[in-house]
Amino acid sequence: MKKTIFYILLLVLFILAQSCEKVIDIQVNDEIGKLVIEASINNTSSQQEIKLSRNVSFSAGNDYPSVKGAKVIVYDDEKEYVFQETIPGTYVAKDFTGQSGRNYSMDIQVNESKFTAKSKMPQVVLLDSIIAEKPKLGDKDTRNIKVFYRDPKDDANQYRFILFVNNKQIKDVYALNDDFNNGNPVSITLRPSDDEEIYPGDQIRVEMLCIDKSIYNYWYSLMQQSSGGGIAPSNPPTNISPSVFGYFSAQTISSKSIVVN
Repeated sequence: MKKTIFYILLLVLFILAQSCEKVIDIQVNDEIGKLVIEASINNTSSQQEIKLSRNVSFSAGNDYPSVKGAKVIVYDDEKEYVFQETIPGTYVAKDFTGQSGRNYSMDIQVNESKFTAKSKMPQVVLLDSIIAEKPKLGDKDTRNIKVFYRDPKDDANQYRFILFVNNKQIKDVYALNDDFNNGNPVSITLRPSDDEEIYPGDQIRVEMLCIDKSIYNYWYSLMQQSSGGGIAPSNPPTNISPSVFGYFSAQTISSKSIVVN
């Protein structure tokens, strides 16, 4: 019975933590109704978005109740940005583009509860190129995606890669740091899971996110749990206080696109 429960939890984590609609584990430990915060600030958009919802039971499907009427403010070293609720649970700040090297803090108030988080936006690392390559094993005409970039020498860097196939974000999580390749050219193969196959003619986009250490720990934890790795399902570490599901990430984005040959 315990083994069955373990695999059910693992399946829930895999599906919910990484789907393109919802990328956060919100089912662990039966903490139903807990606040979920999906907050990121990037260097490429002039409009930033933060989403608030509550987790639901597995049987409820993908219908996450929006959290309405919250107060959401992000501060940098010079200014505050007040986010306005545009649709239920989605809060937007316009004319706001993140800058590398700046420290950002987030304050959210939901009813009488307050939540805070901090994140420093790393320096930009450019994605040099991406290619599609056929796996060495197997007889299917599928492809993996290989990415190329040069890791800067002077800083500790952490990365998250997001893979889109025909404009749909796949559910796999890819997170790594530069512990073993600091200052070197790097090539990483992104291998989709069995139900996310890539074929000739598919349109591919890869986003490389430079993230701070706490956000790397969050995504690395999800990656390890979703791939098995002998790790029991658990809530990924958050940088939000008091603890909720989710994250606040100040991140840079570099992207490349190809059509698979």
